[in-house]
Amino acid sequence: MSLKVPRLPLAEGAADRVLRELGITKLPIDPKEIAAVKGIKVEAAPATSKGFSGMLAQWDTNFGIMYATHINSIGFQRFSIAHELGHYFIPGHSEQVLAHGAHTSHAGFGSRDPYEQEADFFASALLMPSSLIKPIIARQEDGLDLVKTIAQECVTSLTASAVRYARMSRSAVAAVLSEGGVIDFCLFSEAMKEAKVRWPRAGSPLPAGSLTRRFGADRANVASAREDSAQADLIDWFDCPKSHIVSEDVIGLGNYGKTLTVLYSARLTAEAEGLDEEDEDEKLEESWTPRFRR
Repeated sequence: MSLKVPRLPLAEGAADRVLRELGITKLPIDPKEIAAVKGIKVEAAPATSKGFSGMLAQWDTNFGIMYATHINSIGFQRFSIAHELGHYFIPGHSEQVLAHGAHTSHAGFGSRDPYEQEADFFASALLMPSSLIKPIIARQEDGLDLVKTIAQECVTSLTASAVRYARMSRSAVAAVLSEGGVIDFCLFSEAMKEAKVRWPRAGSPLPAGSLTRRFGADRANVASAREDSAQADLIDWFDCPKSHIVSEDVIGLGNYGKTLTVLYSARLTAEAEGLDEEDEDEKLEESWTPRFRR
């Protein structure tokens, strides 16, 4: 029976189980080593082979993975391997995706297929396990620089790092992937959901006056992996009940051809934690007030 909706906790739990069973506790995590332990052969596809991110194949009782190299990103290639491992490890996947022979994937959070979505979130949890990235998130301020830190320490793509950040952060964060003036994918953190934002449909247009739309319209910005930042109003971006000023950080993703946007707000984070602005100011003042023993 095929899936109707993705089981993200199941997919992430499968990744956690693999890491526990193999005793992996340090970053970066090498998906090739995990494949080798399971006797799965991993090979790079020629750079001329396009149209897929990875492939899982089975012959007799043997499995093999081929990953795309036409996108010049080690993080993307590692994610593609981890995605195929998701099809191998998540219960029910291999029977489904290999039912008609070798399976090709398009990893990167853009697919509407529940099996592909589960494999994406498996890969994210495998390469960026919560126990190892939560300390990274806790020690740095929100925004694109934090995404880049996660990507550097986990050797993951900026896209995967931003999605995992939004998935794990206690802050109000949204990660948006776009191309050609439309949204490919968006994920809200739990704190961002407290603002009662509604998910945009894939293919929804970017806000007309947004930095992201202007930035992405210049292909040189994307190809050269340029960055920019500005203030934005959340109500311009998403369907939500009221206006919220947020920070908008944008970066081009090079030959991947897409733009990554990180939207975040300290005020919304505080509200989600049950603090208003005065509470936050008082808490800050109190933290800087010397205390003496009576």
